[in-house]
Amino acid sequence: MKPLAEWAIRAKDALRAVPVANTVNAAWRARTTVAGYRRLERHYAGRPALSPPLPGLDLGGQRPRILFIGTDEAQDRSGFIQALERRSDLVLFTRADGAYGHNDARAPEVRRAASRDRLLELLSGMEAAGRRPDIVLAQSWATLIDPSAFDAARRMGACVVNLSLDDRHQFRGRREPFGWSGTLGLVGHIDLALTAAPECVHWYQAEGCPALYFPEASDPDIFHPIPGLPKLHDISFVGGCYGIRERTVRALRRAGMRVAAFGSGWEGGRIDNDAMIRLFVQSKVILGIGTIGHCTGFHALKLRDFDAPMSGSAYLTHDNPDLAGLYEIGREIATYRDADECVERARALLADDERREEMARAGRARALRDHTWDHRFGDLFRRLGLVA
Repeated sequence: MKPLAEWAIRAKDALRAVPVANTVNAAWRARTTVAGYRRLERHYAGRPALSPPLPGLDLGGQRPRILFIGTDEAQDRSGFIQALERRSDLVLFTRADGAYGHNDARAPEVRRAASRDRLLELLSGMEAAGRRPDIVLAQSWATLIDPSAFDAARRMGACVVNLSLDDRHQFRGRREPFGWSGTLGLVGHIDLALTAAPECVHWYQAEGCPALYFPEASDPDIFHPIPGLPKLHDISFVGGCYGIRERTVRALRRAGMRVAAFGSGWEGGRIDNDAMIRLFVQSKVILGIGTIGHCTGFHALKLRDFDAPMSGSAYLTHDNPDLAGLYEIGREIATYRDADECVERARALLADDERREEMARAGRARALRDHTWDHRFGDLFRRLGLVA
């Protein structure tokens, strides 16, 4: 690791240990995140979309072979991987030691090179075995992998697709010696970008990269009501304890509501997928926090926006404008703008069993109809010319 990078990591770790400094740093990061997004908005507002065509794949009706490069195994196995397995011959990217996903070295130059070399090794092995991938699907940024490995996959004949769930705050990333550290650093090395932020489709197209809006989804075989389980919790929340998340949960508790909170920093600690599913089912209301990082009014879609309604419990989350195109607000899910309104909406839901259960049923019905991973990949494969 270079001395400067090592010093920066030590400084960041030390900062987290000082409450006042951590608060100031969080506020600065929130302002910086929003300011960076506004600059990108202005930059791309005046640039025309080049409308590049989507890649087309003709496999003669055969199931595609997909090599998937993931990042968070627990998250990816909550429905994403299962849907890919149902629709393709799936190979998962693993490191040389068998661990899941990208190399996790803290120094960018180390992890980029290690992930590149491992992808080249896997591609070579698949080709030698006569199992060349039709699609290399990655959930990556340029800081995680040297995208020259994607060029090798394309020369082999694979279609390279990258999925980004964080483009609003990671599209450019930082300027590094190798270029932009975010997803923009992959443009020119991929055939298609999938983004969970609808306005970012234009950003990719303005850079000459085909792009599609691809919001998160859920799996009804994993997230579903479980008959016979009682509703033990008024409200549940799963996620790290910091910033607006902590303030919102504490506001609900001060108002007399029982909130079962799990995740890093909470008294319940972290829980696995199985425990989270039972928690959702046994909650009258599932709380969502839709903000990005330490921001207060800057939102992005979350997996919880789909897993929670799919579970069959009422869902209450931030008033993210993206949700209005995915659910009927007030009938299928409920939203709030700040902690005070969250308390008000939560209290109303808990006081009205009939309305709350009707919302839970309507939210699950909408998720089943429009927001499964099978639905997402079926639509994607059709648009790429593959047989569903």
